[in-house]
Amino acid sequence: MDVRKVSSKSQITLPKEFAGKLVSVERLSEGVLQIKTGEFIPDSEKILHTEKFSKKLKEFDTWMKKHDLQETDVDKMVQGNKS
Repeated sequence: MDVRKVSSKSQITLPKEFAGKLVSVERLSEGVLQIKTGEFIPDSEKILHTEKFSKKLKEFDTWMKKHDLQETDVDKMVQGNKS
C-alpha cells in the first residue's frame, strides 16, 4: 500500500506509471476512491458505442453486401428538393 497526502488544494501525486494518461476517479463510498486509467468516450460519441447502434450498423453492412454501389446525380437530387 502506498500512502499519499492530499494537498490543501485537494491534489495528490500519482506514481510515474500514470504520467500523461487519462484517469477516471470514482467515489465508491465515503473515503474510498477508485482510480482507473483508460480512454474515455466524449458525450457526443456515446451513442456510437450502444447495442442499438451496433445492431443498426450490422444491418447496414448486410444491406451493403446485397446492393451494388450506384453513382448519385447530385444535380437531379437538388432539383427534386426545390419543389
